[in-house]
Amino acid sequence: RPKLGQELNRLKTLFQTSLKEKLKQIEFQKVRASKIDITLPGRGQTVGTHHIIQQVVDEIIDIFVALGFTVARGPEVETSFYNFTALNIPDTHPSRLETDTLYVDYGDDDEGVLLRTHTSPMQARYMEQNDPPVYVVVPGKVFRSDPLDPTHSPVFHQVEGLAVDTEITFGDLKGTLKMFAKQLLGKDTEVKFIPH
Repeated sequence: RPKLGQELNRLKTLFQTSLKEKLKQIEFQKVRASKIDITLPGRGQTVGTHHIIQQVVDEIIDIFVALGFTVARGPEVETSFYNFTALNIPDTHPSRLETDTLYVDYGDDDEGVLLRTHTSPMQARYMEQNDPPVYVVVPGKVFRSDPLDPTHSPVFHQVEGLAVDTEITFGDLKGTLKMFAKQLLGKDTEVKFIPH
């Protein structure tokens, strides 16, 4: 009797192990038949999202890149030369005053170092390094010495474009702006140009 009991327990364990193995094989075949490759690594969950301003800037950049423009980015801390002088802004212009511009105490530059007031310094920087034709779009954060109120902010985003080529006309600018507005705001958007 004890020998028979031991043999039955051994057969029972063997049967359960075989049954489990067969069930695993059947489950694997079902998964395989569903065309899911379980050998691929899993997908991680993304956390967070882009800020709405960044989403709009990215959309604007995508439109200009599709039109053949190159994206250029520059420093947020700029020299007075690139921010003003290289853009033909005279020494007496009010935007050079500390009431309008945020200067920083850095370096030995006699003209001054500042937080850029526009993305236009990249026009001069890009033109120094690239011969025409030039089609460039410059996104970026800019800084002004403005009090915060519903119509002003000391920090805001700007996207500007520059096109330098032969036989380019004002009509090209209007066509580019019209195409941009329709891409960004919808194809049914009506565009009206008012000379000022």
